[in-house]
Amino acid sequence: MKTSSGVEGIARIEIQKRIDLIQIIIYMGFPKILIESRPRGIEELQMNLQKEFNSVNRKLNIAITRIEKPYGNPNILAEFIAGQLKNRVSFRKAMKKAIELTEQADTKGIQVQIAGTYRRKRNCAC
Repeated sequence: MKTSSGVEGIARIEIQKRIDLIQIIIYMGFPKILIESRPRGIEELQMNLQKEFNSVNRKLNIAITRIEKPYGNPNILAEFIAGQLKNRVSFRKAMKKAIELTEQADTKGIQVQIAGTYRRKRNCAC
């Protein structure tokens, strides 16, 4: 769901199905992104989910809940680091900034691990 909507900052999604109601709770770190990016974003999301669940006779209820300390959530923090790396920030700066943000969120500890090669372009004829 996260990749199709293109909205970042989603920590988790809970879906509760009942006989006559489908309750969807979206936990977001930054709910203003979803609301301000597209004025009809929630209505569009509701229409897409109505088609996805094939719920003609069920009512669909979407609730967006804000997370108090978004950088204390590992999913949101991982999206932040990935966004920094896509914007070509050095990985040391991205890791230090992530650690700093989690310290501000009053977390007990953090472990950050980045592996692999990214943007490997060599201009030498070795």
